[in-house]
Amino acid sequence: MKTKLVVVDTETGGLRADRHALLSIAVVDSESGEAYHALIRPSADWLVEAGALEVNGLTMDFLRDAGRSEAVVLAEFVAWMEARRGFMVAGCNVAFDIGFLEAAMKRCNIKWQAGRSLDIRGAAWLAYETKGLELAIGKDGNPKLSLDSIAGALGLSRTSEKHNALEDALLTLACFRELLG
Repeated sequence: MKTKLVVVDTETGGLRADRHALLSIAVVDSESGEAYHALIRPSADWLVEAGALEVNGLTMDFLRDAGRSEAVVLAEFVAWMEARRGFMVAGCNVAFDIGFLEAAMKRCNIKWQAGRSLDIRGAAWLAYETKGLELAIGKDGNPKLSLDSIAGALGLSRTSEKHNALEDALLTLACFRELLG
């Protein structure tokens, strides 16, 4: 792959960056394979939906014990990203992850801008249209563009049924490598 990527994934307390907590961040460097991963202790000010915890397998007790403050984690994330200036931020539904990161940065008065981004769903769609990537077809007649569907079409899979930011970032990077060479 010519383009240097940092593949990001987050786990959140719901779907709305303006209301729900950021629970976990993972980012992987496509060149070195180095990764940054951290859990965040949720603040009482931000919602955490039970359904979100079911998807990612996290518990509030675990996050209170193993998580660290959002401001500390975000400062470490920004420092990690600064060492990779010029890399393109990538992911699966990466706009969602960037939205949560930007909202959290704003809450903590930390300056960070994602810059250019690349979504694996677009690369998979192009491979489906031009190279015959065999994606599962949804009820609506369109290809499924979830990470699990894309990975499955490429012969890859996650090791856990639950969503984990680090595992998903690594799986997304593997998908990019398969699709982009």
